[in-house]
Amino acid sequence: MRSQHSLLLLLLSLWGVILSSLYAKQERPQQIEVLAEAIEGNQTVVHAKGGVVVYYNDAIIHAKSASYDRKRSILILDGQVEMIGYEGTKEHSDHIEIDTKHNAIAFHNLFMATHNDIWILSEEGNKQEGNYTFGASMLSSCEVEDPLWSVRFDHAKYDEAKRYMRLYDATLYFKEIPLFYTPYWAFNLQRERSSGLLFPFFGYSQDEGLIYEQPLFWAISPSMDLEFNPQIRTERSVGIYATYRFADSPYSKGSVRVGYFKDFDDYVEKEGLDASKHYGFELLYDRSKLFSDKWEGYEDGLYANVTLLNDIDYLNLQKNTLTHFGQVPLQESRINYFLASDKWYGGINAKYFIDTRLSSNDTTIQTLPMVQLHRYSDHLLFQSLTYSADLQYKHLDRREGSRLNQVELRLPIEFNYTFFDDLLDVSVGETLYFGSFYFSNGDLTYDHLNYRSALHSLTLSSNLIKAYSNTIHVIEPTLHYIQPGEEKVSPVSFATLQASEPEVTELFSVGLPEEAYTFTLNQYFYNKSMKLFFSHRLAQSYYPDRENTLSSLDNEMTYYWKRWRFYNEIEYSHTDHAISASSSSVHYSQPGFSWRLGHTYKQRFNENGQGVTTANAFSLNLAYDVNEHFKTTGALSYDLEKKGSRLWKVGLFYQEDCWSVDAQLQADVLPRPINAAGEREYTQEYGFSVHFNFIPFVSVGMGSLE
Repeated sequence: MRSQHSLLLLLLSLWGVILSSLYAKQERPQQIEVLAEAIEGNQTVVHAKGGVVVYYNDAIIHAKSASYDRKRSILILDGQVEMIGYEGTKEHSDHIEIDTKHNAIAFHNLFMATHNDIWILSEEGNKQEGNYTFGASMLSSCEVEDPLWSVRFDHAKYDEAKRYMRLYDATLYFKEIPLFYTPYWAFNLQRERSSGLLFPFFGYSQDEGLIYEQPLFWAISPSMDLEFNPQIRTERSVGIYATYRFADSPYSKGSVRVGYFKDFDDYVEKEGLDASKHYGFELLYDRSKLFSDKWEGYEDGLYANVTLLNDIDYLNLQKNTLTHFGQVPLQESRINYFLASDKWYGGINAKYFIDTRLSSNDTTIQTLPMVQLHRYSDHLLFQSLTYSADLQYKHLDRREGSRLNQVELRLPIEFNYTFFDDLLDVSVGETLYFGSFYFSNGDLTYDHLNYRSALHSLTLSSNLIKAYSNTIHVIEPTLHYIQPGEEKVSPVSFATLQASEPEVTELFSVGLPEEAYTFTLNQYFYNKSMKLFFSHRLAQSYYPDRENTLSSLDNEMTYYWKRWRFYNEIEYSHTDHAISASSSSVHYSQPGFSWRLGHTYKQRFNENGQGVTTANAFSLNLAYDVNEHFKTTGALSYDLEKKGSRLWKVGLFYQEDCWSVDAQLQADVLPRPINAAGEREYTQEYGFSVHFNFIPFVSVGMGSLE
């Protein structure tokens, strides 16, 4: 049969392909539909030519010609064959053979593209039951002709349903330059977490030699994974970190990390270190709705940020640190839980400190725990009379030295009233305080102290608004007065306790603030669209019982103009007739470009009125997008007193469709472990890092430190 002017439809239904097995289980038969311009055949072979379209299972196949062998159940397609699968894959080949009886496909000169633009070029390929096998091939997501990066491998396997690829004897190339080889490499083309080797980090340090870190990732389940980071520094140490990440509920996330490093003996001797081992434990956990989802009208949350270590180098040796309270010698850990309603707040928290500057942590004070119950402000008897209450218990503990159990109750009561048609707001307050302190862990003359006091306050304030033709001016003047009231201490005065037990009084203090008048003035200017363009705050306190009655004058201003922001805050000392602190900055921002220039100045005065400068530095931050592909960043801190900079950073970022590179050069100051002489040192560190990201799934990092 032949037709040259119309489209003929041949429906080849190949039903009844039944395979017997041990249990005589019947498989699903395969169905084929073929459309072509011309079809001819006999009892054994059918040929189709011209615009051939084949519907096979869930795939659509286009080809110039096709033939089907009825006896062997083999379908052969030739000439610019294109196969589109339901999983989003596209295969291009010059020759495909399909064994319809066993649902197996063989490709010759195969080009396959996945749903996220990753392609594979292979001389030979096979597919059976959704599983591909490839011979020597090349993989990339760049342009097919002369790809910028590629992965070349000896053979591979691909699970189409799971979109999971396994490569064997694979080498990553940048153009024709080999960057990295691995005998086995597995990844998910759907950007899902999958187990396997992650790309390593390479670096160099003048003091520590070559640095090599090889991460190993284990995707345990959709809600948890585990990452191992073995690391070697050829002139210093070997060690490993392990990080367990998890989400144990829809409202939580957490990370646990442990690590251990052992320095080589010659490095310990050269650096004069007190310890050759660096180890630690870290925990980050944040959860809401721990219990409150079962209690209507309440909310709660649990937060844990824990760092336990033997010295600061446990953190310094990490390539990717968890989020804590700073890479500083005094490491703080916190665990907090709160439960709140619209009227009450309750919380319990603990703080644990490790002072890496000390050879022993036995004298470091810990807060284990602190319990708080707070009543939010509410009306008392009538609308204008309000009160709140705050009850706290605190236990300060340490192995060596005095310990403290402290109970405090604060009861602020306030009467509010307005005069002259809401022009003047008047607030009269009384704050009652009750405290009991109990001491232990030592031969003490006194083991407790009771204290109570009252503090009187008066506040006069107003909120004035004036509208002009193009501007709205808001001014908020406030005068706040506090006067100490009665206070009682038993069984002895605080001064007597301080003389008898000086170590105890380092843990707490009692007493009332001195009599003071504080005047503040806040101003805000808005345009017609109610957009703020200028704000001003002025604060001055007056202490009638002091020899120098005036505190430092605090003046803060911010001005917004188009894309600019100007800021300045000055503290002026009336006593020393000089500026004691100043902070100024200019910030400019527009799409693709921003910069900020800042200056910080601080000085303290001795008894003779001589000023000692403690800070005097400029800071500069820059960000500039050269174009949609190329971005630059920079930061610098310059110390005017030392006439130099120890902190700076320059970054370059470039991105194309299939790759990006992020390079940074920086200088930093890091705390170091205690040396054998018991001294704490800080080192100037210079670092260089380059991170290549081969989109969508590969990242390689390299760097150096000195």
